[in-house]
Amino acid sequence: MDRGARGCDSPSRVRLILIRHADAGDPDPRRYPDDRSRPLTPDGERQHRLIADGLARMGLTATHVLTSPLRRARETAEITARALGFLGAIEPVAALGDDVAAPGLLERFARYPGDAVVVCVGHEPQLSRLAAILLHPDGTIGIALSRSGVLALECATTPAPGAARLLYLLPPRELLRLLG
Repeated sequence: MDRGARGCDSPSRVRLILIRHADAGDPDPRRYPDDRSRPLTPDGERQHRLIADGLARMGLTATHVLTSPLRRARETAEITARALGFLGAIEPVAALGDDVAAPGLLERFARYPGDAVVVCVGHEPQLSRLAAILLHPDGTIGIALSRSGVLALECATTPAPGAARLLYLLPPRELLRLLG
């Protein structure tokens, strides 16, 4: 399988794998006054381990792993990186946090080599907005990622609005069903 996603026929294209953080339960201001510190639930961890192991069985690799600095996203990124055998540093990126700053992310993606497979772990609706911008020049595509959902895009080596191609969008239930 080509690095990053089944069916990719061009090794000179950056692949972006957008993953929404796993289940972290509902906000609980009494337990977590700062919602940024809310962790994954035990069920969320368990399910995402299955998802990440499934992605590895599909042949997904990563050359870079970026994450929102929020705890639930960091924990999801760590599970994913471990399953994929990623040995590099997981990079916290503020733009993947509370509000995705697409121009800054596009500039960052443009710095990666043409064979990069960049896993980005973040939140909704920000990841869907980022995907919509990459898929359509005016960002008007309706996409939603469920918790632990995975969306893979292939971009020209200089990612720009409308320059990406959707490779797959897999909710966790479908991914687990496919992997049996």
